[in-house]
Amino acid sequence: MTEQWHSVQKGTAFNLKKIIKDLIEYKDLIGLFFKRDIKSSYQQTVLGPLWLIIQPVFTSIVFTVVFGNIAKIQTPNAISPFAFYLLGLSFWNYFADCFNKISGTFVTNASVFGKVYFPRLAVPVSILLSGIFKFSIQFVLFFAVYFYGIFFQGFNFHINLTALLIPIYLLLLSMFALGLGLIVSSFTTKYRDLTMLVAFGVQLLMYATPIAYPFFTIANTSIFYKILLCNPLTGIIEACKYAFTSTGLFSLKLLLIDASVIIIVLILGIYIFSKVEKRFMDTV
Repeated sequence: MTEQWHSVQKGTAFNLKKIIKDLIEYKDLIGLFFKRDIKSSYQQTVLGPLWLIIQPVFTSIVFTVVFGNIAKIQTPNAISPFAFYLLGLSFWNYFADCFNKISGTFVTNASVFGKVYFPRLAVPVSILLSGIFKFSIQFVLFFAVYFYGIFFQGFNFHINLTALLIPIYLLLLSMFALGLGLIVSSFTTKYRDLTMLVAFGVQLLMYATPIAYPFFTIANTSIFYKILLCNPLTGIIEACKYAFTSTGLFSLKLLLIDASVIIIVLILGIYIFSKVEKRFMDTV
């Protein structure tokens, strides 16, 4: 088995077309990993999948109290502050959860990777798919809160045509989470300290992304405004909010720039990942 493993690894080269072909060929295995991700997330928990609803609801309540009532940060008048925070958290949780899990791909799957050959990218791809499943539940929750506001709180219908681009926004978030996660995962095979830094870094990144506050509340002459524009997530998250509030930043130019950066990060991540997987058993 060891000799077979090394022969496979020596014959493996970075070939994007072959990588995609292998993933399609092993689609059934990706499906199995998808089911494993869903089941393992809530095994031995009392509330199980209800945490998918509880977590964003409680976080949105905290944001509403702290940022809305105490800090008096203005949110769009189109929806309630609670719905506004729930909307941003739905997309953010998808990115953050996928990035965190993909970052530990080599470390958490070392025992499986060392026994049998299959495309290693099958594991990160399955994480993205299970993340879509979780996102769908939270997004349905947002819609329930959104329409409750329309029918019972007097808010107007503000969904515009840019909402049709939501699948593209999700694709960009998936690609960015995958690219960053693959890069971090590749380096964690040698530098385990990165696993400690990822959770802390994701928390910092959330505040460098307009999740807990609307982007329009920041003066465009401030240095913080310019820093936020450098974050590829800013244009995507703002576009997601704009689709349901018609307020905030929607810039095709910014989205194209963000998409270009994300594609570069993704290609770099796949390249580094494909190199590291050849020798990871010597370092994990």
